[in-house]
Amino acid sequence: MTHQQATSVVAAPIRTVESRVRDVLGWPRFMLGVEQVTEISFGRYRFVVRNGSRTRTVDVAVTAHPREHRIVWCALNGPRFDGELRLAEVDADHTRVRLTLRVEPLGLLAGLADMVSSSADAATIDLRRLDDLVA
Repeated sequence: MTHQQATSVVAAPIRTVESRVRDVLGWPRFMLGVEQVTEISFGRYRFVVRNGSRTRTVDVAVTAHPREHRIVWCALNGPRFDGELRLAEVDADHTRVRLTLRVEPLGLLAGLADMVSSSADAATIDLRRLDDLVA
């Protein structure tokens, strides 16, 4: 299982960043490996996730916690696909974003490939892409 966490300061006000991350259908624009998101009911989405050459479909529950400026999600079926985006205002023009990902690969071979993979930290890349998106 992959557990990644990254924190970055995004050069945008918290309201701008929060509106971008609350648009779950737009997550493929900044989340590495998330190729497509479709809303299937209130707070429920179907993600098409790519890991290397394999794709899988994951039904996900996404819950916003506006008071805490955070969004959490978890897979409703299959291997673990969970995470959290937590925002905090640094100043009027900057927002601290913490992204936590917990992903369990699908199958033994994918798990072995995940263990020996030397790829860059996906959470860090996601935050860079989010910064580019809101800037």
